[in-house]
Amino acid sequence: MIGSAVEECLRFESSNQLGNRMTTVDTEIGGVPVAKGTPVTLCIGAANRDPEQFADPDRFDIRREPNRHLAFGFGIHQCAGLSLARLEARVAIGRFVQRFPAWRLSGEPTRGGRVRFRGFAAVPCEVG
Repeated sequence: MIGSAVEECLRFESSNQLGNRMTTVDTEIGGVPVAKGTPVTLCIGAANRDPEQFADPDRFDIRREPNRHLAFGFGIHQCAGLSLARLEARVAIGRFVQRFPAWRLSGEPTRGGRVRFRGFAAVPCEVG
């Protein structure tokens, strides 16, 4: 269950929100023609909430299947460290929950980061 929770966290709150690319051929995006050589910005956060790809995309669901999110990119632009990041998250969350099974949020999380990269500066919780 921790593995699927990590994947849903990655989809729901991707730390990398934007990616820049250059079209290599004339193409069409959302019905709009885009000429070869045009710079485009990919909105990863929006793609991970695409209702054509994810049922009820604005709902956090750790049982979501399939969960083909783009938190780590795709194809040749896929993050080289994705396996390590997933492993670290699964181990850290697993150990935390094991050590503090009764933990709970004790306040509102504080966001950090900017538009492109984001995360949380603080997540207040009680572990007792």
